Amino acid sequence: MSRLDPTVKKETAYAAIWVIALSFIMQTVFLLIGQWTPAVLLGNLIGAAAAIGNYLLLGMTVAKAVSGPADKAALKVRSSMTARLLGQAAIAAIAIGLLHTNVFATLLPLLFPRIGIAFRPLIDRKMGKTGAESEGSDLLD
Repeated sequence: MSRLDPTVKKETAYAAIWVIALSFIMQTVFLLIGQWTPAVLLGNLIGAAAAIGNYLLLGMTVAKAVSGPADKAALKVRSSMTARLLGQAAIAAIAIGLLHTNVFATLLPLLFPRIGIAFRPLIDRKMGKTGAESEGSDLLD
């Protein structure tokens, strides 16, 4: 079994921190508006696990693609995207359809890594990083 690339570990941990933080906020909002149920918690847990797993698989795919032939890298990443999207849809459908989780609590965590990515340039700028040196997250160092 091959070792996980350190950059993939670091970036997945960065995404996981955002997913966990935003999940906590989402649970708090459900509680404050009086709509919290165990189905909200279960949906959030499943959605968060799917989001973090998706981000990990993305990182592993990109790391593998860039270490291989350049002409096949884009195809590898594109086909992985389709498989990961279908996997997330299947997980969400099973959670919502069979386990009767809350729809919003199941689907919203799938967007949380993108929110973390959107804030990345702001965090890097605040830490005085620019360009190539902003790779990785000092939040985890």
